[in-house]
Amino acid sequence: MRRLAIVILLICCTSAFAQKSTREKGTPPQPATQAYFDRVGAIILKALGPELAKHRERLGGALKVSLFINRQGHIQNPKIVSTSSNRWVQDTALRVVRTVNLPQMPKEVIAEQGHEPVHFEVQWTFK
Repeated sequence: MRRLAIVILLICCTSAFAQKSTREKGTPPQPATQAYFDRVGAIILKALGPELAKHRERLGGALKVSLFINRQGHIQNPKIVSTSSNRWVQDTALRVVRTVNLPQMPKEVIAEQGHEPVHFEVQWTFK
């Protein structure tokens, strides 16, 4: 059932990860940060998929969520920064984001970023 929900979500939802680190343009790549953000995005999507699949008929529009992650992997200050989706999608996404368990941030990420918590954004487009 869970697998079906994920497949349905992937069909209905084009996920464009707009992960943001705090690095400036022109600075060297940050592989540890990118790997951690890829993992975080996958964890959130895996938790969100089954919840959104419960009411596929309500999916539509786009949603961008911003949050901070501390070194323990705890999410801080999650919020919707832009949306064209309905209130149910927004509320569901925030509820899931607030309750998801993330892994601790690797030391390499903190070293690349130079601080913590780190900023993370993700955007989903629902069709």
